[in-house]
Amino acid sequence: MKLYLIKLYLGFIFYIVFCFSVSAQDYIPLDSQRSAYLHLLQQAKQLHNQYQFAEAIAVCENIINSGAATSDILDSAKLQIVVCENSRNLVHYLFEPKIVGKLKVENDDFIAYYDKIKNGYFAPHSKSMLMNADKGKEQNLPLVFYPNENNENSNIIYFSSYGKYGESGLDIYKIHRINDTVWSEPELLETTVNTQFDEIYPYITEDGKTLYFASKGHYGMGGFDLFKCAFDEEKGTWKQAENLGFPFSSPYDDFLYIPDNDNDYACFGSTRNCENKDVFVYKTEIIFNPEYKSIDDYELLQKISNLDVFTETENNSENENDITEVNIAGLENNKDYIKMLKTARYYTNKFNEIQKSLDVLRNKLFDTENAEEQKNIEKQILDNENELFDMQSLVSELSIYISKSEYNFITKGIQPSISDDLKTIVNIEFPQKKEEKINIEIFGKKTSDNIQTTPNIEMKTPALTERDMFGFEVNGKIIIAQNYVLPSGLVYRIQVISVPANKKVESDFFKNCSPVTTELYNDLCRYYIGLFRKQSDAENAMAQLKILGFKNIFISAYNNGEIITLRDAKNIESKKIQPTAESSKKTDVHVNKIYRITIGPIDSKEPVVQLINDFSDGKDISKIINSDNKIIYNVGNFTTFEQAVDLRDKLINSGIASVNINEIVLNN
Repeated sequence: MKLYLIKLYLGFIFYIVFCFSVSAQDYIPLDSQRSAYLHLLQQAKQLHNQYQFAEAIAVCENIINSGAATSDILDSAKLQIVVCENSRNLVHYLFEPKIVGKLKVENDDFIAYYDKIKNGYFAPHSKSMLMNADKGKEQNLPLVFYPNENNENSNIIYFSSYGKYGESGLDIYKIHRINDTVWSEPELLETTVNTQFDEIYPYITEDGKTLYFASKGHYGMGGFDLFKCAFDEEKGTWKQAENLGFPFSSPYDDFLYIPDNDNDYACFGSTRNCENKDVFVYKTEIIFNPEYKSIDDYELLQKISNLDVFTETENNSENENDITEVNIAGLENNKDYIKMLKTARYYTNKFNEIQKSLDVLRNKLFDTENAEEQKNIEKQILDNENELFDMQSLVSELSIYISKSEYNFITKGIQPSISDDLKTIVNIEFPQKKEEKINIEIFGKKTSDNIQTTPNIEMKTPALTERDMFGFEVNGKIIIAQNYVLPSGLVYRIQVISVPANKKVESDFFKNCSPVTTELYNDLCRYYIGLFRKQSDAENAMAQLKILGFKNIFISAYNNGEIITLRDAKNIESKKIQPTAESSKKTDVHVNKIYRITIGPIDSKEPVVQLINDFSDGKDISKIINSDNKIIYNVGNFTTFEQAVDLRDKLINSGIASVNINEIVLNN
């Protein structure tokens, strides 16, 4: 391996020197340099996947030290070093699991090959659960675990989503049942669970106290690693995510860890040793208090990571605490003596296991920089040290008593017996070999119970934030905010229709345009599309709406929630005027302005005069015939902009197409 690294390093240096020493006519294209770096990054990744972490780090350091790599290449090399360091630390604290089943299947329905999930099932997202950024990405969303109705935690559903804005990839959300038919709006889980990278396949245990999931963002070995979080019942929050460790987590993608309800076995999926869209489904026995160890040999790490199915051998078929021979002839049939020896051996083995675990924990504490993880490790070390002291005391007490019993038997012929003081120590239940509950032939049998059709879930309409409302989107998720209170400052929106307040406008009318806001004014309800800070943005959106077929639409401007003219809005936007908060709150009277409604030009045969008379409330009406023999009507004057807007809405609502408001500035 050292020879391989030397050759790799020399070849890399030769290439870089060559690139910078050639003449102009022999210039090596930048694309070729980049390809060389990408090739080296791929080599580092391959070494990492083969558990040759030091060698992968060396390749990345060569890239960084070359001084010629672009920033994105440097970032990738630095990230690869971090992942390799994390991986090296994780393999210093491992145990070999007992794999009782292993099957390669297609990724599309790998969950169907898990053991039957008794407390729920998986299905696609309910349509109401899809959030804004999920639109168009439904195929990328992992299936959701839906608890059975008889599950004590059936009132909460956890799922992955891109969220409203998709800024941090897939995160884990939860919804809770409000009543028999309605669920709450999605709630993002805390940062102890979610990161800036993807989190997928959340699975909650039946008691609701442990959340298993896969993440690319927490302290891990690369790709998706397996994690679990414990629920803090006092604080009502999830504790810091804990990596399940190697070999459950690997440099490949590992996901969807599901323990059975008895905590005897667990299933999980992994892409290790797979090609294309295949996935290995593993079934492992859950081992409590396993013997941890540290391994540096990459070939042995590769062997362990293969997770081959466990087979019984004659060497491990016996209970490690069984006594096959005694120290003193003549005591072979003394049950008390054999029981004392067996107990002493049991406590000695426990002492050795705890000592090994302590060594690994101390090394892990030294290597870990994460404060929360350091705190957890320190607690484990303290617990193990206390248990170690207890084991040492028990072994010492038993050893002294056994020695005395053997001496009395040899010198006085007294058969050993268990004293009353030792009965509580000796009369213990020794761990028996777990009865094999699995039939390997049954594991991997495809079941339709694990993946079912999506249930019908109705969700509460989410609260809309200012960020949700600003902008304009076509073919997005329809957002209709009734009587929306406008944000402070200057804003624009496009009025698309005005109807009697008791008349409902169906959502199909808006042609998947969003957001939609409404406003009640007298006996009318006005509907608007979009919300903008700049008039130019509103004009661009209005042009798109006209292409979609919207007619008789116009832009309305507001300052601190009050309607103003587009001329005033333009002046405010260009900072030609700065109205005070007090002046912008009240716009009922503009002593230096009047407003006039212009209708047309329209064909002379259109019967509009009666409609104008009906709505103009005695206002002056004048008529002009233009050069095209079209008629233009002028109605007014109006002393407030609101009065002019009211008439405009009524005229448009009654079917008159071309209605505009003109502002007239009076001379002082």
